[in-house]
Amino acid sequence: MKVESHDTVKFCKFCKSDKIRKEGVRHNKSGDVQLIKCTACGKRFSANFGFRYRQFDPAIVSEAVHLFYSCMSTRAVADMLEARGIGVDNSTIYRWVERYSKIARMFTDSLKPAVGNWYRADEVWAKVNGKKHYLFATMDDDTRYWIAGELADSKDRHDAYDIFKTTKDHTGKNPTVLISDKLPAYQKAARKVFGNKTYHKCDAGLRSKRKGPNGGSSGNYHPSNNKMERLNGTIRDREKTFRGLGVSDTPAFDGMKVHYNHVRKHDSIKKTPAEAAGISIEGRNKWRTIIQNASLHLIATNQRVRRR
Repeated sequence: MKVESHDTVKFCKFCKSDKIRKEGVRHNKSGDVQLIKCTACGKRFSANFGFRYRQFDPAIVSEAVHLFYSCMSTRAVADMLEARGIGVDNSTIYRWVERYSKIARMFTDSLKPAVGNWYRADEVWAKVNGKKHYLFATMDDDTRYWIAGELADSKDRHDAYDIFKTTKDHTGKNPTVLISDKLPAYQKAARKVFGNKTYHKCDAGLRSKRKGPNGGSSGNYHPSNNKMERLNGTIRDREKTFRGLGVSDTPAFDGMKVHYNHVRKHDSIKKTPAEAAGISIEGRNKWRTIIQNASLHLIATNQRVRRR
């Protein structure tokens, strides 16, 4: 599956007709934006899909979002842009992050990854609004694709049914093997969602040898969940940069998921998890391509996100 860049307008974003023509220019502080008219449906629209009403160039906006999810604070991003002669307030950058993280996650969640038959599940704590929360996540073992995530205010009392149901719906199949730790919520929810055909390895943790009968090593290993722990480490690295998240419905986790799957190359597989799962994002500025397609996805599905 290829997600195309829309830097050059080839069709009407409303009716998909190719009967379009240039009609006027809108002047912004950062430059001119070409306006397009469709002769088929009669509607006018700007050529910058996803960046309408933004006074800054789409490349600047998408770069700021990219830098934010590359472990930089909004103030650090603003300082970097200031050094290049681009004055942007850090609160404006956060509004970009807030809006585009949400629509990017909505779009990328509509893409079905070609994953394997082994899934992993685990949870990692993060401080949200000054309190300890837990981010539950599922991942494909083959591609390292982060399938689903869910924020909970408790670890032991949380029901993992919803995240497993989302995982099944997103991939379109049950795993052959599910690997997790011994958290009771995983065992109960796995039986409900995946049934008896899924073998649940529920004693996984960091790789460690079993003890032999005399206290020495037996040479056998517990099922390892190290691959999932690597994802948890990535989440913790980002959360530390944010210095705690302000609200429970923060867009940061949405953006983390998009950036991890579709933008940042994984150190082990030398490509993005999305590419390993058959989803290719065109263009060097992947956040820009994702935002463009996310905007068109909102139009096609008649969804709205509050403009900030």
